Amino acid sequence: MNPEQLDDVVESWRELGIGFVGAPLPARGAPVDLERLIIRTAAGAADMARLFGMTAAWFHVYGDVVAKHRLRRLIRDELAPEFHPVLGLLLDTAQQGQHPQEFRTVIAEMRPAKVARPLFAVERRSVALSARVQRMASPVSRRWRLWRVDAPLKLKALHASQWLMERHPDFVVRADMRGDLRVSVLASLRFDEGAGQSELALARAAGGSRAQVRNALDNLEMTGRIRRLGAGARAGAGDRPVEPSAGPRNHNGTRIELLRFG
Repeated sequence: MNPEQLDDVVESWRELGIGFVGAPLPARGAPVDLERLIIRTAAGAADMARLFGMTAAWFHVYGDVVAKHRLRRLIRDELAPEFHPVLGLLLDTAQQGQHPQEFRTVIAEMRPAKVARPLFAVERRSVALSARVQRMASPVSRRWRLWRVDAPLKLKALHASQWLMERHPDFVVRADMRGDLRVSVLASLRFDEGAGQSELALARAAGGSRAQVRNALDNLEMTGRIRRLGAGARAGAGDRPVEPSAGPRNHNGTRIELLRFG
């Protein structure tokens, strides 16, 4: 990852309450695609030790807000295999001491590095540093075959939850739903192009089966967060919402529109 891309990742995490040094943030929070930010973080974490440590602390505190189904889908589709062990180690580090472990279903789909080595690029470039980190590597980093010296999570470097939730109301919804499939559906409708074109497209984007996504949509429609549009309807004036009925509904061809996420 080049320095400009790494700076963008750091700025996004500042927006979510990590205390990296930088210019004052805008008064209003900008929308953040959390799951894609995690993907980008995995690609850059080996180049910046502080990014790894600070995001591990964030995941330890706010892991509930991550849309796990969608994250698993993005790992499969958008994260290069070479970075899977990095993300596995990051999430595994974050969930140490938690019962049940927050990211166990995500981590289950990733594998350790093929060749054991230091996690951070700066240590790989030095024979002395490589030998030191190999000697002092934590058990969890040995499990992922990416050596890292364990360090306490810097929880005091994070903004309080009230700051985060006031700045990003959608994270209140994420937390209330504890990152379940409904969050993946909402995040996909907001951030994934074409996700609302059909139930099938949404299921692919959100990482659930069609039956699971249909159940999630029933709940989200009931609470006024999405609406289903009949076949042929376009977003905007003249939409034809799907009429509720007492019996089973056929949603083939139905489009889904996000009404609110927050």
